[in-house]
Amino acid sequence: MPRIKTNNDIPDIQNTLDGFPKKYIPKVGSRNIVVPMEIVRRDGSINPTKAVISMYTDLTPEVKGTNMSRYRILVEEAIANKTHRIDELMSVLLDECKERLKSDNAYIKIKFDYFTVKEAPVSKIKSHMDYKGSFEGRLINGEKRYYLSANVLYASLCPCSKEISDYGAHNQQSYADVTVELNKENLSAGNKFWFEELIAAVEDSCSAPIVNALKRVDEAYQTELMYENPVFVEDMVRKVAEKLDIHLDKRIKDYLVIVNHFESIHSSTAVSVINAGRDLR
Repeated sequence: MPRIKTNNDIPDIQNTLDGFPKKYIPKVGSRNIVVPMEIVRRDGSINPTKAVISMYTDLTPEVKGTNMSRYRILVEEAIANKTHRIDELMSVLLDECKERLKSDNAYIKIKFDYFTVKEAPVSKIKSHMDYKGSFEGRLINGEKRYYLSANVLYASLCPCSKEISDYGAHNQQSYADVTVELNKENLSAGNKFWFEELIAAVEDSCSAPIVNALKRVDEAYQTELMYENPVFVEDMVRKVAEKLDIHLDKRIKDYLVIVNHFESIHSSTAVSVINAGRDLR
């Protein structure tokens, strides 16, 4: 039977003062911390989800190591005692990194699944759509910065194929990764930038959005919608960027858009990247 020990009975190796290189470490911490979480939708309803958290702080040269269990404990305590909501939790965890872990530089990323219900265009039958997203918080020299990202699937049809063919055109499943730096002054105000707006910026620009449940009348509609709205990867990033430009320096401070089209007649993938010309690249 193991003997129960107190902290006074065991050495604290991480607090060793000598015998290691005195070098600064910009990121040390823990990742794949899985916990239940809530996301508030734009309409005020709650999206329950599983959150996967990565949490890092920096380490000054005179300190040998961090206490890895502290990162998980901070997350668990924040969820148990303060909030389950992602938007509120991020600020709490950054504060904890600064106050309890004594770090002016920290990085936290919360990955999540975001569900919406979509209607088929003609039959109006409903089905769930799962979007991958992340919310990042960075503490840089004591200052907080926030980033929201969405991975959005969509369908694209090739304009060149449509133009040169007597009938038909090749199309493909595609996706966009969109990241915005949020204006932190708007996070707790009524003018915050919503995850749904990242989704809309992509789906309103593409040949056709993905809908998971379709009847024949819906499939016919989607096929013709794609044919009427062909897009190259270059078209997509420009269209999405135009939509984000409306909010630049108001509700968002920066953006990055990466588009991938999985070519149906090639083994390669077409890619295009655009940004606001600032820090995100």
